[in-house]
Amino acid sequence: MSLNRRRFFTRSGLLAATSFAAPAVVRAAEPGNAAPGQKPRHIIHMVADGMAMATLSMADHLSRAVRGRGLTWMNLYNQPGTVGSFMDVRSLNSIVTDSSASSCAWGSGSRIVNGTVNVLPDGKILTPLYTLFGQQGWKRALVTTTEITHATPAGFAVSGLKREAADSIAVQYMERGVEVLLGGGQKFFDPAKRKDKRDLLPDYKTAGYQVFKTAKEFADAKNDGKWLGIFANSHLPFTVDWNHDAKHKATVPHLAEMTRKALAKLENENHFIMQVEGGRVDHGAHMCDAVAALYDQVAFDEALDVVLEFQKRHPDTLVVFTTDHPTGNPGLSGIGLNYGFSSALFTNVQRVKKSFSEILKQWNVPGPDSAPLAKGAVAPPAQQDPKVIADTLREATDYQVSLEKATALAPFLARKGKAQFTLMNATVAQLGQLMANHLGIGWTGTAHCSDFVPLVAVGPGSERFRGFIQNTDVFRHYTQLAGIDFQNPSAPIVEDLKVPQDLDKDLQKEKEKEAKEKSAALWTDQHWVAA
Repeated sequence: MSLNRRRFFTRSGLLAATSFAAPAVVRAAEPGNAAPGQKPRHIIHMVADGMAMATLSMADHLSRAVRGRGLTWMNLYNQPGTVGSFMDVRSLNSIVTDSSASSCAWGSGSRIVNGTVNVLPDGKILTPLYTLFGQQGWKRALVTTTEITHATPAGFAVSGLKREAADSIAVQYMERGVEVLLGGGQKFFDPAKRKDKRDLLPDYKTAGYQVFKTAKEFADAKNDGKWLGIFANSHLPFTVDWNHDAKHKATVPHLAEMTRKALAKLENENHFIMQVEGGRVDHGAHMCDAVAALYDQVAFDEALDVVLEFQKRHPDTLVVFTTDHPTGNPGLSGIGLNYGFSSALFTNVQRVKKSFSEILKQWNVPGPDSAPLAKGAVAPPAQQDPKVIADTLREATDYQVSLEKATALAPFLARKGKAQFTLMNATVAQLGQLMANHLGIGWTGTAHCSDFVPLVAVGPGSERFRGFIQNTDVFRHYTQLAGIDFQNPSAPIVEDLKVPQDLDKDLQKEKEKEAKEKSAALWTDQHWVAA
């Protein structure tokens, strides 16, 4: 048994050594204490997007390994004044929500159809939380590891759109004057990549925004004026890739650092509301990439530490942290006699140096972070050589893959494989199943799931979040705590209960329909329309 393996079994069941490079935290922060009946001057809403309960559990195990302590999220359950609850996050049209409908339920108090942003099926546009708070003089911030125009941040601040209308979301942020915007998504501000060819950055600067594209520019930020930080063309890198790539560290700030600087900017404001999203937890789970999801969950916890340290200095701060839905419902499986292999396999999480996104690039397989091909360009063929596939995985993950397993994966890289479960008929799903032999972590699929989700609240007003709540309750609690008397219209839940006769064919039809809708989503001053 190696030294690392011995330490694994003697350090709370986990390995202590790691290359995790997030800001060092000696111990978990604890919440500040609020006086009974006190109203918050600051509200911080934190979202670990796509976090399943097993993601939280496994990230706690990983945290003990890489930080020598469990997650702050879990530690808070033992702290006086902490309110823990569960929340139903369903959407208007399904018991399984997408991120947009979930965030908009918090952001408008009304359930909406998946794929839309703060608009009802009859075209009624909903007034989002940040518009109401801005009218009352509250400063507003959105901090995320996804594109800043992505569904979760958008749900608090914009309205009347399809979620894919990122170009229009970028414009609405500026028009509505959201004071702090930090994340990725440079392409939605670039005239060469926007459909309307509009160069948004000069407009943002005219509107009083400092614009940052690199970590160095961000480090030199002045606290006056408004901020737009867009640190990647698309989403920010996964934490596991950030840890092992000096270029990422030099150009992209960590979620905890973005959160710290945003709080420092807002600290002297009379009132502010801020949403912080660990968005790439969800992306890792969509790809059945356990390592990507778990390291991003630990990175989210580092941001939570920053927020709680702020709350210690400002006990009139309400902190709420939750998820919008689980994704993929992973689990550390019982493997071996008396499940004796499970703990040992889980140590392999720390040996992985690259996300699936980076691995797929080496095989010429497009992933969610891949740049689109130039017009007229032909994509190179996907890697099919089992030895090359095995060698790539060994270098990136320390997994000694057999040629037999690499051969079984090869057809899926060229999209020619066929899984028995339709939702697992994807390259990333099959790669996740292969890696389960190395990590012990299996998946139910690549999509969102219907589970109720945990929510934790600390600080003034936290008692409102006790029990089993609905996602729409969050909007009501926030507005009432801020002294805002407002209610958006709502629509009755309507579900399509027609059972698909041929799941493969019906899903293909829906995929084609979705592609048409994405290309046709337009914004007018009054409402969204499908052209």
